[in-house]
Amino acid sequence: MSWPLVHYVLTAAVRDRLIMTLVLALVVIASLSVFLGSAAINEKDQFISVYAGGGIRLMGVLGLTLFIVFFIRRSFEARDIEFLLSRPIGRAQFLFSYAGSFSLIALILALAQIFALYILGPHLFGYGHIMWGFSIIAENVIVACAALFFSLWLTSASASVMAVLGLYGLARLSGELLGIIDSGKDTAPEAMEFVMQAVTVLAPRLDLFGQTSWLIYGPGETGYGFLALQCVVYSGLLLLAGLYDLIKRQF
Repeated sequence: MSWPLVHYVLTAAVRDRLIMTLVLALVVIASLSVFLGSAAINEKDQFISVYAGGGIRLMGVLGLTLFIVFFIRRSFEARDIEFLLSRPIGRAQFLFSYAGSFSLIALILALAQIFALYILGPHLFGYGHIMWGFSIIAENVIVACAALFFSLWLTSASASVMAVLGLYGLARLSGELLGIIDSGKDTAPEAMEFVMQAVTVLAPRLDLFGQTSWLIYGPGETGYGFLALQCVVYSGLLLLAGLYDLIKRQF
């Protein structure tokens, strides 16, 4: 990993006012959650926590995806990446430096999300919130690696964003898809069921991450090991795919 490259990416994030934008988005979501939660007759604090948890999670995914994709595409258009690769730095070192930078941004964002949730209900903060926060860190890292891979592989920023969000949506629906297939009902041809099973195996189980029920009832059976393993395996696969594409690419 090249620390000057890491510093370069972090400086770009500050220059693009990413931190300020995300903080403003957190404030807006928190305010909207308080407004919606105030309409509840009972357990207003619990409603606020659930609304905020769902909104903050989605905001993090969108913020990371848009920043990483447009940063990479802008770097290609300005020929910054070609210039960096012309220097005495390997393509693997380049990729892992960028991945490390984006993962650090994902970690900082997740900590901000956890802090925002704590501010909204400090008396409710418990083990479920800690598990929720850990899963959000893992999810943000996976999304950052996916955004890096698709922005390197695809030449269109809009197509890259749609690919990342499509993968994220599919990963969030993987539990429901498996449940439909395992129900035993003949709702689709066998070939379609086989394809969906293959897709759910290849996609991370993000439906088991960041469950808002944890904020009220505490964590269920999902443990830290499962979340960490999902993060390591799928982030590693995305980075290996990105490295293969980068090595084959002719600049």
